[in-house]
Amino acid sequence: MVIKHLPDDYGIIGRCVIKLRRFICRPLLKETDETFGIGQGADFGNGSCLIMKDHANLGKFFSLTGKGTLTVGCHVLMGHRCVVVTQNHKYLDEGYDDFEIQDVDIGDYTWIGHNVIILPGTHIGKHSIIGAGSVVTRDVPDYAIVAGNPAKVIKLRKIVPKTS
Repeated sequence: MVIKHLPDDYGIIGRCVIKLRRFICRPLLKETDETFGIGQGADFGNGSCLIMKDHANLGKFFSLTGKGTLTVGCHVLMGHRCVVVTQNHKYLDEGYDDFEIQDVDIGDYTWIGHNVIILPGTHIGKHSIIGAGSVVTRDVPDYAIVAGNPAKVIKLRKIVPKTS
């Protein structure tokens, strides 16, 4: 895929590279809003389905594997080398050829640290923070801060409204 070979988006030609990535990736996405970001070296895999909302960003060397759908909400920030898996072997069956496809949903205004792995069937709630190096194996509630392997809720965020 061409997107993997585009240069870094910093420096003098940064804005041009960002626009070029959007132009190349838009037909590859199932659904997208006008503004989104795709980091250098991103890989969407074969048969994956990606929906990106407004101002959603995938980090450098992001990887999506499996044939399920990943929905990335508005204003999501993602660190480098994150992996989202939407397919797994049916481990209760006798053979290894059957797969179970489960979609992944990342809520609005979520921050995801570097090297996070998100496993099939998980829902990450809005305004949550996923600590670097975490492995998300189950749903994350809204406003939660989670970290670890497997990721566990450390505490809930208390959002203070901005005053003018």
